[in-house]
Amino acid sequence: MAKWIIVVDDDTANLKMAGHILSKNNMRVTALKSGNAFLEYIDANGTPDLVLLDIKMPVMDGFETLGKLRQLEQSKGLMKTPVIFLTADEDVDTETRGFEVGVSDFIRKPFNPDVLLRRIDNIMSNSQEMQSLKSEAMTDKLTGLLNKAATGVELSKMCSNMTGCLMMIDLDSFKLVNDLYGHEMGDKVLIACSETIREAVPSGSKCGRIGGDEFTAFAVGVTTEAAVASITERINANITRRARELMGEDMSIPLGASIGGIFVPRYGNDYNSLLKLADKSLYTIKKNGKHGYGLYDDEVDNGNESSAADIHALSEILGERSIQDVALQLDKDSFAPVYRYIIRYLLRHRINACKVLLTLTPENGTADTAFYDSVDEFGNHIRSSLRKSDIFMRNSKNQYFVFVTDIRADSVDTILSHILDPWKARNISNLVITHETEFIGSKETGLDLNIKTVVVVDDDVINLQVAGKVLSSDGIHVVALKSGEALFEYIEKEEELPSLILMDVKMPGMGGFDCIKKLHSLESAASQIPVIFLTADESEGAEREGLMLGAMDFIRKPFIPEVLLLRVNHIIQLVTLQKQLYSEVEQKTRENKALFLQTISCLAAVIEANDVYTKGHSMRVAQYARNLAKRMGYSEAKQDEVYMISILHDVGRIGIPVEILNKPGRLMDEEYEIVKRHAEMGESILKKIESNPNFALVVRHHHERYDGTGYPDGLKGNEIPEESRIIAVANAYDAMSSDRVYRLRLSTEKIISEIENGKGTQFDPEVAEIMLEMIKGN
Repeated sequence: MAKWIIVVDDDTANLKMAGHILSKNNMRVTALKSGNAFLEYIDANGTPDLVLLDIKMPVMDGFETLGKLRQLEQSKGLMKTPVIFLTADEDVDTETRGFEVGVSDFIRKPFNPDVLLRRIDNIMSNSQEMQSLKSEAMTDKLTGLLNKAATGVELSKMCSNMTGCLMMIDLDSFKLVNDLYGHEMGDKVLIACSETIREAVPSGSKCGRIGGDEFTAFAVGVTTEAAVASITERINANITRRARELMGEDMSIPLGASIGGIFVPRYGNDYNSLLKLADKSLYTIKKNGKHGYGLYDDEVDNGNESSAADIHALSEILGERSIQDVALQLDKDSFAPVYRYIIRYLLRHRINACKVLLTLTPENGTADTAFYDSVDEFGNHIRSSLRKSDIFMRNSKNQYFVFVTDIRADSVDTILSHILDPWKARNISNLVITHETEFIGSKETGLDLNIKTVVVVDDDVINLQVAGKVLSSDGIHVVALKSGEALFEYIEKEEELPSLILMDVKMPGMGGFDCIKKLHSLESAASQIPVIFLTADESEGAEREGLMLGAMDFIRKPFIPEVLLLRVNHIIQLVTLQKQLYSEVEQKTRENKALFLQTISCLAAVIEANDVYTKGHSMRVAQYARNLAKRMGYSEAKQDEVYMISILHDVGRIGIPVEILNKPGRLMDEEYEIVKRHAEMGESILKKIESNPNFALVVRHHHERYDGTGYPDGLKGNEIPEESRIIAVANAYDAMSSDRVYRLRLSTEKIISEIENGKGTQFDPEVAEIMLEMIKGN
């Protein structure tokens, strides 16, 4: 799809020139002559991929237009559109102000086509990548609503800034759908219910899925009980209607939704606190009939104790009567908000802290009454061993979590000794204590570790000094280097990579362009360090070449301090956000992969339950196959895929009669033909994994033989998928090295002989040779 650019400029010649350049490069262009016309247009037609906005226009200038655009986007719940300012103005204050209000870049008029296109491409690529990562990290894969983590973030913002009703929504009797109609139907019902909730709340509201059949929504502008009742009625009516469409008109499950609500900001603005109160209201409804709503009422909740207290009375109620010289022990629910507050305080004031997790296990392996009595006593010991400014909680029956503040890194061992040494001296021998620690802060200075490091590379000492002074004034750690060669020596020896490189274009020896080429060719994390070029060269060719090589920006020399600082911080913030989003997506991917692996492992166990002699077969084959794939040079991701496919290689056996699987003697020809069908049955089952068709393909062919005499399709040689050839060898090895219903396991010598003889006939010779090396321990 063509990129959509809106150009806003009161100069018709500029509109025509920009339109010609962009249209020629397959971009959809909308030209508008004023800020008012632009705002009216996007209100009616939606936001584009990017806006080119002139700064100096009559009536409403670019800054005012940008401010109103952001207000419009916020009111409609839209993502921020990237904006590039167009200007012929060289004024530093203008550029400084632009970056402060969040503009993505500046483009000078008159336009140079190559620079215009390159800067647009850079901004849009970054914007699209970040939006994609953000969407993936925030979205619940099944329903398309916000996931649990994103719900907390987005609804926290709404609770802080908007008026409405925070709702906890729980589906009634949903478990019966899974029990009676299966999980696939359950997923369809969850999707339908999600759509129903989203349609029932007002425009601009946000909804999230926070558990299996639990949802949360912030209904914008909903401030009356009548409005909540109307939403509840619509949700319940439509859930019933959609459920019957999916499961049939005779569906008799009392499916519906119970809703607990709380008005915001009437009862505060903190999302987590409000959610707990909404959950209280939900619990009341679930207990008293379901399919309805309940609204939080503090007078009812507090037993009608509505008299106001003065500050002294509140302090007396909340405070401790006398503060003992011991650590503060809290339960889990109380510990969490205190922990969050302390973390905020530490970050604000740059104070160090240390977390300690202490795990206690019984020395004799038996968790008896005496053991738990000792664990209780150890908690009392922690309390008396620490300062009154420290806090801890009992995380489980045999774990304590300790949080110690205002501590140096070299004092962590002292704190541990202060806890453990006196305990050991008491000779209480039925506990084995292990610990994990995590230090928060700088190990040298006691400052927050989030200090940004910028490497400045320039052969001019004056430029190094000026850049160092400007950046250091903002708390940035500056490393000054005088050549490209020195830069790579620094990268090679330093463990911590810099946040950014500021690099002169023209230097003796290795120039800036040579450096960025070498940097991007490195096979390490250093290749991802963002680069801003420093140059006194005013030519458009230099800027064009630098941007094409992957530079994030250009800064002209001599430096203007405010512009240098703004551009450096702008790029660091952008890259930091990208890294955070990548991390969130990777974490979600790991969680999904772990869940998928658990699911298929359970399925394999169910299949093998019918055949006592193949118990554990699928998991062993999977491990052998992964090792083979690793030795064959497969990437880690590809090894994981081979592992998961191998777990499911015999999934089709679920359709084979148990009496055939467990027959003690040789199979009759007709029985063997039935067993052979499991490859095709497996393919049929795994076709439902639409995101990776390779699962079905590999499983179908894992019984093909290298010489073409296998089944089901008689493929030979490289016609057989390589993963199938790997699984064939792993499968055969496990079959020969395990006891079967019709024979005992073979000796190692016999297995080696069989695999040798099968090279080129039953097995791929290369895969077979690697398996032989594994068997021989090579």
